[in-house]
Amino acid sequence: MQTHLRAASLLLTALPLLAVAEEDVETIDEIVVADYATEATAIRLEQQAVLDTATALKSIPGANVNSNGPITGIAQYRGMYGDRVAVTVDNHGMVTGGPNAMDAPLSYVSPMITEALVVERGIASVSSAPESIGGHVDARLARGDFGAQEFGLSGFVGSRYSNNGNVNMSAGRLTLSNSSHRMSAIAELDSGQNISTPAGEIRPSLLDRRRYDVSYSYANGDNHVVVYAGKLDTDESGTPTLPMDIRYIDTDLFGGHFQYAVTPTFSIEGRASASDVEHLMDNFGLRSAPPAMMQRQTVATGEGQTLALAGKLDLERSTLRFGIARTDAEHDAVITNPNDSMFRVINFSDVERDLTSVFGEWLLERDSRAFELGVSLKRVTTGAGEVGAMGMMSPAVTALSDAFNNADRSLSFDDVDAVAKYRYRASNDLEWSFEIARKSRAPSYQELYLWLPMQATGGLADGRTYIGDLNLDSEHSNELSVGFSSSYARLDISPQLFYKQIDGFIQGAPSAAGEANMVAMMMGGQPALQFSNTDAEIWGLDLAWSLRMSERLSIDGVATYTRGRRTDISDNLYRLVPFNARVGVTYASESWDFNTEVVAYGSQKDVAAYNDERPTSGYEIVNTAVAWLPSPSIRLEARVDNVFDATYQEHLAGINRAGGSDIAVGSKLYGAERTLGAGLIYSF
Repeated sequence: MQTHLRAASLLLTALPLLAVAEEDVETIDEIVVADYATEATAIRLEQQAVLDTATALKSIPGANVNSNGPITGIAQYRGMYGDRVAVTVDNHGMVTGGPNAMDAPLSYVSPMITEALVVERGIASVSSAPESIGGHVDARLARGDFGAQEFGLSGFVGSRYSNNGNVNMSAGRLTLSNSSHRMSAIAELDSGQNISTPAGEIRPSLLDRRRYDVSYSYANGDNHVVVYAGKLDTDESGTPTLPMDIRYIDTDLFGGHFQYAVTPTFSIEGRASASDVEHLMDNFGLRSAPPAMMQRQTVATGEGQTLALAGKLDLERSTLRFGIARTDAEHDAVITNPNDSMFRVINFSDVERDLTSVFGEWLLERDSRAFELGVSLKRVTTGAGEVGAMGMMSPAVTALSDAFNNADRSLSFDDVDAVAKYRYRASNDLEWSFEIARKSRAPSYQELYLWLPMQATGGLADGRTYIGDLNLDSEHSNELSVGFSSSYARLDISPQLFYKQIDGFIQGAPSAAGEANMVAMMMGGQPALQFSNTDAEIWGLDLAWSLRMSERLSIDGVATYTRGRRTDISDNLYRLVPFNARVGVTYASESWDFNTEVVAYGSQKDVAAYNDERPTSGYEIVNTAVAWLPSPSIRLEARVDNVFDATYQEHLAGINRAGGSDIAVGSKLYGAERTLGAGLIYSF
């Protein structure tokens, strides 16, 4: 574990839409979690060979990951997850294809070709992302650097191996660049078999993923242009906590952005991207197959375009940012039975969700003080086509489809976000931060348009069936964050307290629809839950710290406490991470890096009764790693995870839904057994 703690991580100037340059990952209000750099000398102390990029969030104060499979991690930050957390790639918004988040945004950035995973600590600024009620995470691909005056080649090739599941990760980059032009191609291939735990093998937990990207960049002073094209090709990969597994995800990605300095004090930036996703999943190919008449497969598609234009005006001792953004998304999903040509359920039909936003943000710095005020106006419009079901001889299903098709499905949501931040430097060693905001989120398309009781819930993985509600309102969160950053002698520490009061919090509640409950009981044995507006609050504390024992020896760590509950009834919020802490000891010389970390999670007894969430016990595990750099271009790695082969269950891992596994259906999944890993990276 390497936690890069900066005193500036508490600064109130958030990740701006208008970055100084694409390659600059050292902006003042971000925490760089993991540098999976393409050159061995740039990897520094990062020794964590993660398979799912989202896993690196566990090293961030306040952050974690809801894991539904080996490469299906959903970002969680300060008690919010899924669509509530804005996840971008190189500051481009993501439109994914899976209605159950099998292709969660961070699955699009394979770890060995990801340069940095950046979390905006505290409340996200309005310029960071249009919808960021739960925070903002940005993943940055490692496309290489600009070079000297003359063109030259640079890059890397590397591979990492883990004995648990015979997991292989191989990646490479080739960059041709000079001081003004950069052409880069990157690729990563990941594969693995089922993962073993002290309680047995998790089936299915295999994976097969390939990620490619080619790009061209031009830079001239403060001006630059980047265009790229990429592809994600995921084949058979298990998601044991969901009702189906991935058979394939085929995604094409395109985009670009520019920055241009119109005058010395005024610059503009534009971003555009597009994605096209086709996704096949089923419940019989990778797991123990149900009877022929219960076999299901779903083809889901998603198309999206994003466009953003922003300006930055430098005034005397202050800066004004303003911009407009647009995201258009389309989704379809059809469920069939390969053994019955008459069975066909139109799960989502011609669903559209379009977002338009404008923002203005003013930043003022005066001596030891800094202020930020931002306002964002948003409109979300949604719509859906007619649905239906063939082969389900049930009057209740017909009644549900008729009611949906006869309803007004064209909806709109108008919201205003406001953020205020204040920073005060009390001394050279101490800085305070105060943040307050009102954030909002319009309902997702699943929360609105899931007409038949299903588990297409954006990855909730609670085993319950849900239906949507066309009468949902937006969520509104009143937020407060207070903290300080202190550097004293060799100790850096940065704690923050936070509180959120969420009006209209959307979650499942018992459905009063008789037809929906009838169908749900027929399919799953439990009544349906309906997405509903409730009230909730979330509060907690997170901190990062680092102690430099000597020039080569350091100790660092993070700790997170999060608590969430309903305020309209007596119940807890679902799938919140329990108290957890990490402490790592690192010794670094010119050619050797040693790291050992202790990871501890407390028990989680504050569970949600509404969906039968089960408590989990606490646990501790130890991981250790070593890296040897015999030359500046060669890095050899070895690591052991779960050194003492502890048996444990991660609360955020979900429950097993797949038959034929050593883990019983309905049981919480177990963490991996002792795992040995090795890696070799050659850079040039």
